[in-house]
Amino acid sequence: MDKNNNKNDRKMSRRRIAAAIVAGLVALVFLFTCFYPVLLSARAASVDEAKAARDKAKKELDNIKAEKADLVAEYVRFDAQLTEVEDQVIALTAAIENTKEQIAQKELELEEAIENTEAYREAFKKRARIMYENGGTSYLEVLFGSTGFGDFLERLEIVSEIVSYDRGVLNDYVKNQQIIQNSKAEQEALLAQQETDQQSLEYRQEEIELLLEKQQVLIDLITADEATAQKAYAAAEKKYEEEERKAQEEIRRSNISYVGSYKGGKFAWPAPSGTRITSPFGYRTHPISGQTGSLHRGIDISTGYGTNIVAGEAGVVTIAKYNSSYGRYIVINHGNGYTTLYAHNSQLLVSVGQTVSRGQVIAKAGSTGNSTGPHCHFEVSYNGTLQNPLNYLK
Repeated sequence: MDKNNNKNDRKMSRRRIAAAIVAGLVALVFLFTCFYPVLLSARAASVDEAKAARDKAKKELDNIKAEKADLVAEYVRFDAQLTEVEDQVIALTAAIENTKEQIAQKELELEEAIENTEAYREAFKKRARIMYENGGTSYLEVLFGSTGFGDFLERLEIVSEIVSYDRGVLNDYVKNQQIIQNSKAEQEALLAQQETDQQSLEYRQEEIELLLEKQQVLIDLITADEATAQKAYAAAEKKYEEEERKAQEEIRRSNISYVGSYKGGKFAWPAPSGTRITSPFGYRTHPISGQTGSLHRGIDISTGYGTNIVAGEAGVVTIAKYNSSYGRYIVINHGNGYTTLYAHNSQLLVSVGQTVSRGQVIAKAGSTGNSTGPHCHFEVSYNGTLQNPLNYLK
């Protein structure tokens, strides 16, 4: 009897242990089911925070690069100005040397003119002595000392030639002296102006060289800032990628929280009021940024603002929030590795952790986030890998 009782006690004990284990597992599943959506939401918030930090770092880096480009462009402009001024200084220096040569030439000409004048004067004195030695003290005495009318005419002609010659010598003296002096004065005035211009150019040259030095200092400083910003952006990008990876891992793990019957096949059309696909799945030129080779992660279905957006299949909502790219968007886990995403909505009608049925209205169409007009952006993923949604809709 005691042996039977002991056997019964052991059986009851094993049953209680088994029951406790089952109850514990049920409790764990319940807790996981209740709190897992909260974990997903927190992870999504971490992704958004990391993305915002990355975008901020990228913007700061872009601003620094733009500022550096402006500084470099200004440096190039100053350098071109310096080259132009240097060329002008070289040309003006040559012109000054030429002007000095012209002045030296005028001085030689002036000396020659003076020498010629002195020679003329000596010739005149010589003629005067001859006339005096012949007994005449003036042109009138020469004329009145004639012995006859014929002699008078001959002497008159000689005197006229002498007077004309003397007058011409005097005029040439005055004219040559004045011309040479005027020309020399002009050259000296030109030289003075050229030297003034040269001084101004040399001052401008020094000024530009100083500007170039200051500009180089600014470029060096901003280059250091650029290197720092580049490191900050790289760190922020790495942080974002890590948070995104963790978020995707959480979404993949969310299959445990919803075990549905969906294993592939046709989804319900997510935008019942729209039939036209404005942008297919695959690589394209981004309609807003203009970036080429940009992957379009899903399809865009044109639809009216505020029209219904429905769930493609039964599942649990793992994300329901706003994102700067997707705008207001929803992610639904359908189990067995399948998830769908609905973006750019004007209004969300479900929340994280909520179970939805196939064809249930989950949002209203809009144009939030990076969007050019009201439409439904629809994505399909299998085990974290993007799929062409058309393979699941047609």
